[in-house]
Amino acid sequence: MQTYFTLLLFVIAPLSLQQTSLTKHIVRKHDNGKPYVVVYTKGKGQDRVKEELYYPNGQLDYVGHYQRGVEHGEWIYYWENGHVKSWEFYENGFEEGTHYDYDKNGRKVKEYRYRRGVLLKETELISQR
Repeated sequence: MQTYFTLLLFVIAPLSLQQTSLTKHIVRKHDNGKPYVVVYTKGKGQDRVKEELYYPNGQLDYVGHYQRGVEHGEWIYYWENGHVKSWEFYENGFEEGTHYDYDKNGRKVKEYRYRRGVLLKETELISQR
């Protein structure tokens, strides 16, 4: 029984890793040759699972995740200086939970509360000057 279980692991584990591996696609480049839009897909149907956008200097502009073709999970936007600009969360294509905006110095300035895509409350935490 132990031998059968070990053999099963050697056969199934590589198959499951292949199914979850992502394929990187550079969809568009800046004039300077650096990536602008990068998409990650997985599976036989090449479903989009992640998207990244970059500034011309190579700094990440945003990263977001998909599930079954719609936004799902974290979406994080960045200032060109590398600080987080906003943090959002999606559930099956709808904004969900608490989202935040940050100033260029990384201070949290606004908070938004969503439920199934409906904005319930917006709170200014620090004045944006």
